[in-house]
Amino acid sequence: MPAMPQPVLNNLTPDGLARYVSTQLSTFFPDGGGPSGASIRGHVLAALARTHRCFHLISRPKFRAGDAVLMNHLHPDHYAVFLYFLGNTVFRASGDRDLAFRIFYLNKVLHSLDAFYDAELPEVFQLMHATGTVLGHARFGNYFCVYQNCTVGSDESGNFPEFGEAVVMYAGARVIGNCRIGSNVVIGAGALVVNRDVPDNTVVVSESTRVRMVRNDRHVMDRRFR
Repeated sequence: MPAMPQPVLNNLTPDGLARYVSTQLSTFFPDGGGPSGASIRGHVLAALARTHRCFHLISRPKFRAGDAVLMNHLHPDHYAVFLYFLGNTVFRASGDRDLAFRIFYLNKVLHSLDAFYDAELPEVFQLMHATGTVLGHARFGNYFCVYQNCTVGSDESGNFPEFGEAVVMYAGARVIGNCRIGSNVVIGAGALVVNRDVPDNTVVVSESTRVRMVRNDRHVMDRRFR
């Protein structure tokens, strides 16, 4: 079986990262139920491979160490993505909801990010200052970028949004309910989109309690991923 691709870690080995996560879990949740580094090593390797795939497709300097993909556990945007992948990997691979929940909770404690372990975020996404952001059980396309204090959630009937590819949500944006968000879409800071569709190539601009849509003349891929 070929080795899984791995990003460069700034000053840890994968085994060291597994011990690091294990230590954090036992420190924040000292009830004796946390895993050892050895017991989660395989999940850490799989989550690192998913992180490598994600960061490899983002051409931004902070994701590189020379020509290699970098995952810096001391960079909160990096580590929050890795912890999401780790919790989701545990859930997918073993169905261990207790461990997956602990990792989700650790991410929430450290980064104030609410991305539940069974929410399916895309293969390629980017968190920018994720403090206060909630990402619910929507359908996300690749090249999704989200800033601080954003919400993706359901309406009272349990309907979640669906996103196309290359969508960025700026600070304080909210997309709620039965929404189809197209590709190459910018949800501007503070904008609220509830139970309505947004076509491709659109910028959603907040104007007090109104929402205005204008043409997006600069591709989201150039804004955030290239």
